[in-house]
Amino acid sequence: MAAPAPRLVVVENNPARLWRVRTIVAVLWVGSLCAMFYWVRAVSTPGLTAAHAELDAAETSLANAQVEIEALKREVAKYQRGEQVAETATTELQTALLARQDEIASLRADLNFFERLMEGGQQRPGLSIHSLQIASGSDPRAFQFSLTLSQNLKRNRPASGIASISISGAQGDKSARLSLAELGHESDALNFSFKYFQQLAGLVTLPEGFRPMAVRIRLKPEDGAIVEREFVWADVLDSSEKEES
Repeated sequence: MAAPAPRLVVVENNPARLWRVRTIVAVLWVGSLCAMFYWVRAVSTPGLTAAHAELDAAETSLANAQVEIEALKREVAKYQRGEQVAETATTELQTALLARQDEIASLRADLNFFERLMEGGQQRPGLSIHSLQIASGSDPRAFQFSLTLSQNLKRNRPASGIASISISGAQGDKSARLSLAELGHESDALNFSFKYFQQLAGLVTLPEGFRPMAVRIRLKPEDGAIVEREFVWADVLDSSEKEES
């Protein structure tokens, strides 16, 4: 079969018409975009409006909550300050009461002391060891002692002599009794001379690791019998030192 003869097609070249077609297509495309934009806006605007309203409401609620939180913080701070003031007042009151109790106890002891001086019926006339007090010094092993000696008024003459003090306790696993000189005092005995009463004071330093248990007082007057008395360390230690220990 013979091949068909070639045909010649003549196409009109019209640039103006081609430009108008392209313009129409561009206008239609832009128009479709504008139509789509307005349609999307019309559809989404109610949702956006509601979202903005909810956001505004949430921000308002948050602001109100912040105001309430700040108010609560101020209230809590006020109550805390009130509680601190109350605790401070209670502590000061307890301290004052303890001081008053100590003062009353001291006055009672003084009253008892002077009653013993004035009376004479049941008390044996002559020299006696009235009391002993011990308080810690600046060094944890240093202690200040105060020894009170007395005699009743029936003995109308001075009492004089020497007072020896020794402290017994434990040094490691052994018992020991230490004299004043061994405890760092300048002398091994204290001189006394009085008519009614006298206080003897001094400082002793315990050896490292020594645990005191008792204090023995021995009075040797120039005339008369020797007087001895032993005190339990815990009984004569100052009450504040007992609480700390």
